[in-house]
Amino acid sequence: MKIAQVVCILPPKAGGIGRAAHCFSKELAARGHDVIVFTPSVDIDLAAGKNYSVVSLKPAARIGLGAILPQLFWRLRNFDVVHLHYPFFGSALLTALAVRLFTRKARLIVSYHMDVELSGWQNFYEKATRLLFLNFILNSADKIVCSTFDYIENSVIKKYYFAHREKFVEIPFGADGSFIPMKKDPELLAHYGFVDSDKIVLFVGGLNAAHYFKGIDYLIEALSLIRNEKIKALIVGSGNLKKKYERLVEERGLAGRVKFAGYVDDALLPKHYNLADAAVLPSINSSEAFGIVLVEAMACGKPVLASNLPGVRAVVVGGRNGLVFVAKNSADIAEKIVELFGDEERYALFAKNCLEVVEEKYRWSVIVDKIEAMFVKKL
Repeated sequence: MKIAQVVCILPPKAGGIGRAAHCFSKELAARGHDVIVFTPSVDIDLAAGKNYSVVSLKPAARIGLGAILPQLFWRLRNFDVVHLHYPFFGSALLTALAVRLFTRKARLIVSYHMDVELSGWQNFYEKATRLLFLNFILNSADKIVCSTFDYIENSVIKKYYFAHREKFVEIPFGADGSFIPMKKDPELLAHYGFVDSDKIVLFVGGLNAAHYFKGIDYLIEALSLIRNEKIKALIVGSGNLKKKYERLVEERGLAGRVKFAGYVDDALLPKHYNLADAAVLPSINSSEAFGIVLVEAMACGKPVLASNLPGVRAVVVGGRNGLVFVAKNSADIAEKIVELFGDEERYALFAKNCLEVVEEKYRWSVIVDKIEAMFVKKL
């Protein structure tokens, strides 16, 4: 099949949406499909190191991760499937129009990744575009993909979902074969100033303003409430909020316990997951819909700690592989971290269950089977 993916960003610049689009494209290309990803141009070569084609389009206008790409009107012709990753402000509507007006043979698949919660004029813009255009985009779709029904049932499009359940398909995100259990790398431990006996909680995610909802400040506050100084944190990610978080670490006297790795290349991520004893996702609102990082951590045999948010909590299977805490509650985060590390027997059970859950639901062989079935109208 000839497949177009339309997304606002790709790795190495990406957060969850771009990473998901990359993983879908990578796995589909590996199965022999002709995959082309359309995305706004940035200051680096997004095609480098990828097994699929990337077409970087110069935006007519750009605001944050949003971009107007009028080229999509003629670029999206002659595809069997057009897969739009929503939200993509400025180009989501253009994609739906292009498919319905000019590429009538193509199936339009919309991945609804998350609600968007913004502030100020951006909040007004988001609400206006949602009210004016989102129903048209969803109506234009042949299928709508969500990572969990739990999230969609609590999202801003829940009314649409309950009225059109037949259009929705639950397809989670996965972890590739590079994410497997490994021993802690002694050199990497030393690089961050950790020792083998430390209990390390890992966060992986964007530290820029677009990812304000990741809740890093609540994680840092939680560490300040934990008296056991052997419990430490490693924060992987880059962005313009990093200095703010570093200042908070200094203010709380945690410089020896909270380390910042900055951007970590995909090839080194498995080693960082395996440096940790658990992964944490302290997100604060519905802008977080799933948490690929939780699945990647689980694939490395690491129990997970996550906010009790729709979609996110679905990855933490009934206390089988980790614990959930109240969003925006540093005291509860601290309590759950201490609880996890305080029961060695349950910790070992969680670690074992993590690997089983990943093999059951989150390996790409399982996920791409569903994607292909949906693309050829069998799902």
